Amino acid sequence: MLGRNATFSLLLALLVLASCVSVGDKNQFVSNGATLSTESETCIPGPAVKKLEQSQVKSSSKHDDRGLDPDNIALLNWNIYKGDGEDWQKDLSAFAKNHNVMTIQEAMLEEGMDELLENNDFNWVMNTAFHLNGKAAGVMNVATTSATHSCGFKIDEPIIRIPKSALVSYYMIDGHSEKLLVANIHGINFTFGVSSYREQLDRLYDAVKHHDGPMIVAGDFNSWSDSRMVVVDLLIERLGLSKLKYSVNNKTHVFGNAIDHVFYRKLEPVDYQVKQVSSSDHNPISVNFRVQSSAF
Repeated sequence: MLGRNATFSLLLALLVLASCVSVGDKNQFVSNGATLSTESETCIPGPAVKKLEQSQVKSSSKHDDRGLDPDNIALLNWNIYKGDGEDWQKDLSAFAKNHNVMTIQEAMLEEGMDELLENNDFNWVMNTAFHLNGKAAGVMNVATTSATHSCGFKIDEPIIRIPKSALVSYYMIDGHSEKLLVANIHGINFTFGVSSYREQLDRLYDAVKHHDGPMIVAGDFNSWSDSRMVVVDLLIERLGLSKLKYSVNNKTHVFGNAIDHVFYRKLEPVDYQVKQVSSSDHNPISVNFRVQSSAF
């Protein structure tokens, strides 16, 4: 529960943001420069779903668009703090060279981000939560291959009324008919109790529960209390996901609780670590996965 001073600070911040933040009613998906809006009610790929087909996307990627390597799916999960930190582009560019999938929160669709991803030959999809000073902000899924389908949703912060978004993308895996589902979420932050937080994670569960194949659920969960972690643990249990066990836990903590997470299913973590940075208020999580042979 927020204290009186914290509530006052939030209301003050809302007044400051009101003049520069614009929020739309619909989900707005942006992919490699092309913008389209969709109100998909399901994240199940199929003819009833409006897809982000490659033919609809102005892709600048130069690679041959093969699937991910089942023996080396290198994931980076990072909240980049809207690109406000010093040297964020340098850090993200360095991380991009060693990862083929990235889940990014607080991404800002500005020229620096677009150019960085293009230079590293990435395809990307973003679910816009809001526009800040005219620039789209939200969660972004990035990969060295195109997403075959993406969907998502957004939920308003109960107190400050600025949305947080979630994004689900499917990626081909070389040599396999089953796709990798990658879910990226930015958890709502300022609430009284956990009912709204539970609603957001329930919506994420509903979006991915149909998928039987390999799955990664990552993001900034804003799981800064024990009661919020109970909700997160329930999501993990319902989806049959596994946690990473860190020998050195440098993950970003608030009130003693880690807020960034990577959960997985039908994958084996070969190597993982938390990288310490000064370019964001969150430390990124890096994981090298391989697909379990029993997953298919």
